[in-house]
Amino acid sequence: MMKKSYIFSIVSIVLLAFFTVQTASAQTMKVFTGQVGYAYKAANVGEMTFANGTTLTIDGKTYNISDITNITVDESSVTDNTVKVVYGGTTSSVIVAGNIAKYITASAQGGVVSVVQDAALQQEVTYTLTGTSTNGSFHTNGEFKATFILDNLSLTSTNGPVIDIQNGKAIALTLKGTNTLADAAGGTHTAAFYINGHPTISGAGSLNVSGRTKHALQTDEKLVMKSGTINVTQAVGDGIHIDERFQMDGGTINVTAAGDGIDVEFRGVNKGTKDLYEKNGFLELNGGTLNISTSGTATKAIKADSTIIINGATVTATTSGGSTYDTVKKDTSSPSAVKTDGDFQMLKGTLTATSTGSGGKGINATGNVTISGGKIFITTTGGLYKYDDLDSKPQGIKSDGNITITGGTAYVCAGSYEGNATAFKPGTGKAFYINGGNVIGVSRKKTTVSSASTQSYSSYSKVNVTGGQTLSYDDLTYTVPANYSITEANVVVSKEPVTEFSGAKPMNP
Repeated sequence: MMKKSYIFSIVSIVLLAFFTVQTASAQTMKVFTGQVGYAYKAANVGEMTFANGTTLTIDGKTYNISDITNITVDESSVTDNTVKVVYGGTTSSVIVAGNIAKYITASAQGGVVSVVQDAALQQEVTYTLTGTSTNGSFHTNGEFKATFILDNLSLTSTNGPVIDIQNGKAIALTLKGTNTLADAAGGTHTAAFYINGHPTISGAGSLNVSGRTKHALQTDEKLVMKSGTINVTQAVGDGIHIDERFQMDGGTINVTAAGDGIDVEFRGVNKGTKDLYEKNGFLELNGGTLNISTSGTATKAIKADSTIIINGATVTATTSGGSTYDTVKKDTSSPSAVKTDGDFQMLKGTLTATSTGSGGKGINATGNVTISGGKIFITTTGGLYKYDDLDSKPQGIKSDGNITITGGTAYVCAGSYEGNATAFKPGTGKAFYINGGNVIGVSRKKTTVSSASTQSYSSYSKVNVTGGQTLSYDDLTYTVPANYSITEANVVVSKEPVTEFSGAKPMNP
């Protein structure tokens, strides 16, 4: 009882002091319960009430006086609808704006921070996370959109994910400075940085993520990349795993992973739910720079359950693992620089795809492959993978549908001597059409071009190619990669004709 009376008296004195100066607009009162503080503007506090000497209510939030560790009054300012978390060594501090305090339940134990928003809070909150901790993490839960600013944050978790956002709504993620995140190894969580919601990433900063249990970054809805840099430095599973749709409009993403580089799945229980969500399972690269490298067996650098579209980005996709036998599907499973269970469309930009493992593919599509613009450079150097009567060949561009080129550039070097691969391999009963563009295809097995093609082509046989050699055919030249060599290859070449300008000459100014 003496302790409570003492705390009560201290609170009374502080509040009295606060009331005497609250005419100053910049005056702020902060109520601390351990590592968490709630910051109230003088002009917004109104009446503060005690109840039985055990509780204090300020602007709708009730505190147990026994939980209050400190109350300060200063000239600092506070921005409404904000939560700021500052990490320092093995500890952390949380400051919650007073106008939303009654809706926020925050806790901080050492570097482990949790912030839960009441469902009644239907306002956007801006969270700023900054500082450094080698034993820290952040968790939040709510039911409204939110903004997260990572400002020179360096955070390593020793138990579970490092950041776990469970709002389930639109998330604006802004990167400032250099941010480095790593989860705990050997856990049961699915990602180091997990977002239940649909984030849009922007800012001029960078985010370095290490996934030491499974994925590095995971979202259960669409992910949009506008600007900034993401570096996945390590991932036991996928570098970036998305359960709906991925759209990249700018920025830079670099991924090194043992699993898939970027994996976009259908959102829903099965593929039959795809029409419930716009572009479910799509991967769209409209701008920016994407560099992916995967090393695991049968992994895919870029993978989507539906259509993959490249419409302006610069993409480098590399796999180094080999093929394997899938005991569930009872079939071989091969690595692919680009793998889609739908269509592949190349409109603009540049794709450099390399697969060095056995049976690897440059582009592997269940649907049709269409190239109408941009530049594609594909190299597969692995040998033939065999399992009993099954095999997987290191094809350049493989499709279960048609392969159609109407524009752009497609230079493909496929497989080794033993691989017996094809530069362009359409599906059974389907065809490879050259209706435009510049094409060079090098492979052990001859590529069959459909007679229905509208652009002429040439074929050359028994060509010996060494790494770094420059091929010149029909006014087209291509220097093959240094790691590619093949004997007695077949080469297919098609050059898009130059269209002469036939209009009237412009007048001199």
